[in-house]
Amino acid sequence: MSVKVVQMRFIILLLAVLPGLVACGSNTTTPTPLPGTAVSPTVTHTDATPTLAETAEDTAVPPTELPPTAPTEVTVEATATNTAVPTEPRPTPESTIELPGATVPPGFSLLKFADIYRPTGLAFDNAGRLYVTSFDGTVHILQDVDGDGRSDRDTTFATGFSTVLGITLRPGTDDVYVSSTGQITLLRDDNGDDQADVREVIVSGIPNGLHQNDNLKFGPDGWLYMGVGSTCDACDEADSRSASIMRFNVDTGESEVIAHGLRNPYDIAFHPTTGDLFATDNGRDDLGLDTPFEELNHIVVGGDYGWPGCWNEGEGSDYVGTETAVAFFAPHSSANGLDFYTGSQFPAEYQNNAFVSIFGTFLTDGVATGVARVQLTPEGDSYQGTVSWFAQWPDGRPLPLIVGPDGALYVGDYINSVVYRIGYGE
Repeated sequence: MSVKVVQMRFIILLLAVLPGLVACGSNTTTPTPLPGTAVSPTVTHTDATPTLAETAEDTAVPPTELPPTAPTEVTVEATATNTAVPTEPRPTPESTIELPGATVPPGFSLLKFADIYRPTGLAFDNAGRLYVTSFDGTVHILQDVDGDGRSDRDTTFATGFSTVLGITLRPGTDDVYVSSTGQITLLRDDNGDDQADVREVIVSGIPNGLHQNDNLKFGPDGWLYMGVGSTCDACDEADSRSASIMRFNVDTGESEVIAHGLRNPYDIAFHPTTGDLFATDNGRDDLGLDTPFEELNHIVVGGDYGWPGCWNEGEGSDYVGTETAVAFFAPHSSANGLDFYTGSQFPAEYQNNAFVSIFGTFLTDGVATGVARVQLTPEGDSYQGTVSWFAQWPDGRPLPLIVGPDGALYVGDYINSVVYRIGYGE
């Protein structure tokens, strides 16, 4: 074979291979779209971090660059086999909504757990039974014996309380603590008949008026924490315990005010990973229908949260040295029940989110009610909250709420005398 023939065949071979080499090495060449795949525009690679949308598009169309570790001799074969394989999205579970007109996110169900007259407080015991306080002064134990998401046993545990607004159990025990007008009472069932045999007032004389002492919970330090409302709409309180967050050592009888300037902190909760304390609060009513906003506050020891002279973000005449809320809700919408999601039933993005019941107002019409979701982001020594609706239903007045040991969210509707159970994938 002559040299000219060899050279000619080499040139022909080179021309055939060269387009494939150029296509694999270029950063600006748009690949041939796959059948049924949307064509994304030509992308010039830079050092900028891609957005979420850009990242999603990059996974739909094969990249035009080979990985740095790919052998140089792989050209056409690698390009031909680098085809995106579509993945099936996870199906959204079917939902059961037992309340006409209610809205919850896709995949969630809302069941009527129990009928209870005007529920005000919720707490679970070690056996997974739900304790519920009622505005009529009774304490109930609700049990879902057959596991269908609805209570089928209601036992009256105790009676005779005046405006009971909170209940909790001491961790590791079956001791029940109840917050009612001006006092905290310990209840205990000694003989196992689901009725309180021991009834002991451990704190009394708490100031009350327009508001009173609210819900209570044990903290990581073993002390019992409780919100105490103001005696008036807007005034200078004579007793430092009014409009405050207090804590109590139930073994020694010690007590102290740890934060003040909170007009009506109906509920409190501890962040599941940081242990930080949070509280809802509702602002004064004498400034009109458009202000102030209701609040979720990060509680720090010694903190002043502004009431009565400061509201919103630094508004009012007495805002110097006050703490700003981490999240706001509509004016006069009454933010009350509070709990953090720590279960495994909801999708992962709900983990450690705060749920807040939005009760609404009797001052005016048109204020939306339901359950709000607050996603908290650390910001310096505090947090920044992002608020969205999680659940709403017509003509409801959600008041207490709690995450159950089954991972569902339980919400008491005060005006409709119902406890609802919101679960996922049921």
